[in-house]
Amino acid sequence: MTVAELIEHLKTFPQDLPVAFQCYSEQALMKPGDIAIKQCQPPRKDGWVHDARPDRPSVPYLVFPGN
Repeated sequence: MTVAELIEHLKTFPQDLPVAFQCYSEQALMKPGDIAIKQCQPPRKDGWVHDARPDRPSVPYLVFPGN
């Protein structure tokens, strides 16, 4: 995916979503289907975002691929 393709693809998502990424040690070429909206917990003070849990509040994020 090129930057131009990424920009066009990002325009298809709600523009007010926070953006998060999953940490990984290797890289892979991105494809449009790799980016998804995922429910996660609000960010911690250090910026980390945990997966959603039934006993905690959650918010939608635009999540890029990782591991």
